Amino acid sequence: MEARDDIVVMTEPQWQRLWEKSAIGRRLKDGGLHLLPEEVIFCHHHRHQPLPTDDWVQQNLNLDSSLEARFLILEALRVPGNLIILTEHEHSSQWDTELESWALRWHKENHPDSAEPTAEIRWHHSSDAVDWAELLFWTSAVINKHRIPEVLVIDDEGSIVTYELSICQPQGNLSFNIDAFGEYVLEEKENRYGIDEWSMTHVGIPTRWGHRLNPSETSLLDSNTKSSTNSVHLDLLSRGLALRSGFKYGTHWRGYSGPVGKDHAPYLIDTPENAPKTWAKACLSARLAAGVNKNLLIAIEGEEIQYLQIDRPPSVRRWTNLHRR
Repeated sequence: MEARDDIVVMTEPQWQRLWEKSAIGRRLKDGGLHLLPEEVIFCHHHRHQPLPTDDWVQQNLNLDSSLEARFLILEALRVPGNLIILTEHEHSSQWDTELESWALRWHKENHPDSAEPTAEIRWHHSSDAVDWAELLFWTSAVINKHRIPEVLVIDDEGSIVTYELSICQPQGNLSFNIDAFGEYVLEEKENRYGIDEWSMTHVGIPTRWGHRLNPSETSLLDSNTKSSTNSVHLDLLSRGLALRSGFKYGTHWRGYSGPVGKDHAPYLIDTPENAPKTWAKACLSARLAAGVNKNLLIAIEGEEIQYLQIDRPPSVRRWTNLHRR
């Protein structure tokens, strides 16, 4: 490998085999590969290629504060056998990548010369803020290209976790009539515990003194109380879900697709106001949800309310550090 005009190229005879086996870098018209800094370090450590200079890594780490993180993420992806094209390379545009995507991933059985990407990848530092609306837009765009939206998150120690995103349409089998609900609230507003005979028993909280509505439910019909939380609450009820507090799980609600107590709640749901603000918090919420066999949904308002789902991937797609930290 040698440095030329602020880039690193590989012109040694093995470059062609390196492309055929690993699809790393960008092929040059006159032969050879153009490698980005994280690819240079990867080729040095895992393909036994000499560095342009002995102090090349140290110099570039000092100049580029995110280089170490990018190398560790590339290493976590490539060591299991994935083929990775970084979107900073000009030729990545032939696969119609999203602007926010950092890389394209091919399963090790496929190759960019003959197959479409399996996934689009973005990475974030654990302290980065989460823009949920932008993330929903990106996820939808990636899914529309029949690719897996993958997010890798790295912390200050270089530990890496992977999550997959999807768009969820939560559905239940319980009926909810907003007009009947409104009539009841108006008629019984002084009797907070008297709805035992009411048919929509999935709305409200059972207590030893009777079934009562909680403040968040009575506020649904208050024209002076308009919020994203109320809009999401009504949307979920209209989808046939029963909602209970998600306090024990660190979310706003837990959602049941049938009567409460009959089956477990498949959903943990956060509102726009209460959604995790950083990737560290988002990873914690997703891991807790996976630990109790539930799906973490983030409600996002736009022309319609949509639900972004964050999942721990199956073990075969759980990209993480090569060495335990």
